[in-house]
Amino acid sequence: MKLLDILRRAFFWPGTKLTEKLGIDPESEFGLLRSLFNSLIWTAVGLAIVFIVIF
Repeated sequence: MKLLDILRRAFFWPGTKLTEKLGIDPESEFGLLRSLFNSLIWTAVGLAIVFIVIF
């Protein structure tokens, strides 16, 4: 269970840090902005990996 908690925190870390920098409590807005930021960041990371593998 501790490993799952560490993985969860690592996965949500970018969105949590961005919402904190914007002055928004990550827990108060029900995770909508955090989810948006996480989706954008992890999509960009995934695309970068795909382009590196293909080219």
